[in-house]
Amino acid sequence: MLNFISPITESHTYNNFSMSEKTPITKINLRGDLENKDFASKAGKILGMILPNEACTTSTKEKITCMWLGPNEWLLVSNDTIDKKSNNHELERLLFKDISKTNLGAVTNVSDHYTIFNLSGSNIFEILSKGSPFDFDSEYFGDNKVVQTILNHVDVTIHRKTKENVDLYVRRSFSDYLWAWIKDSSRFI
Repeated sequence: MLNFISPITESHTYNNFSMSEKTPITKINLRGDLENKDFASKAGKILGMILPNEACTTSTKEKITCMWLGPNEWLLVSNDTIDKKSNNHELERLLFKDISKTNLGAVTNVSDHYTIFNLSGSNIFEILSKGSPFDFDSEYFGDNKVVQTILNHVDVTIHRKTKENVDLYVRRSFSDYLWAWIKDSSRFI
């Protein structure tokens, strides 16, 4: 992990909408072929869950959430914050040893690549719709679903936990820009 400096130093609340940065959270990108039984069984054993195999789905255990990003790609996210000074991520180490080193797939720590905005309130999707072509009212985008889309010209991953609780993943280099845009957009709903 790099020297962690949070790009967002505030939280924001306006008109039944609030947002804050969730930090620090371990994020691991996992790639592999689910049809390879060795990969699927080793990943499942280490994670204690079956990897989601349908578009936009998630699996959750007490300490980790696994989000489907593509037919051979998942984002593993810690459900708890971690020590900012720690470079030791046990899950990453185990996955790397049993998946990457055995050439079954690839494990990459992306904790410093993304930041997470936690959005809550009854008007989240009204705000996000102002800058995204995605249909947030789609019957396929229910609770515990994930989608990758564009939000005001920025690639984002959106994890809808419930209708009023969303985690938005954005590249750290775009976080200040997108934070300001969401903050400004929330004032006009």
